[in-house]
Amino acid sequence: MSEEQATEFPFRPWVRRAGWSIVLVAGFATAAILAALLLSPAARFGWIGERFVWVYIGTLWLGGLKIVLDTRRPVTEIDGQRLVVRSLHQFVTRRIGWEAIRGTEQSGDRLIVWFEAPRGMRFVALNLNLIKGRREFLRQLEEKLVSMGFAERTVERSRYFSPRDSAQAKRGEESPDANGRGI
Repeated sequence: MSEEQATEFPFRPWVRRAGWSIVLVAGFATAAILAALLLSPAARFGWIGERFVWVYIGTLWLGGLKIVLDTRRPVTEIDGQRLVVRSLHQFVTRRIGWEAIRGTEQSGDRLIVWFEAPRGMRFVALNLNLIKGRREFLRQLEEKLVSMGFAERTVERSRYFSPRDSAQAKRGEESPDANGRGI
């Protein structure tokens, strides 16, 4: 992986199809309500006139369109300068410089990246099932973190990467586990 070249990891194809299916359901619901209103104007006094129904359908439209539009760009990118993460459940793209990363936690299909931001420590969560090329993404991320002096630690089913302290790094030791033993 060169310093200039970014490796992009797109969403898996089924993610966009799921977004389209949500939009399709919202479209059918909207069409059914409009047809009911055209055929029977008195229908507006029933459940169709309830505000919750319109809020729910609007949420389907917005959620489905957000998924469809967000999946046009890669879910994550790795380059020599930063890690870029575009989670579907957030509206912002996180561009995290490697020097700001304080650790990672991988538990099952979830990856959490802890990083330092101007307003303090933050984290971003990523569903690994959504990434096309998941194994390659994790390999490149691990390679970069290890090259930065991070050490791997496994506790039960969770896998952590965190910086070694300077004394351990000089001796080549692993980070201690919860009981103070090296792993």
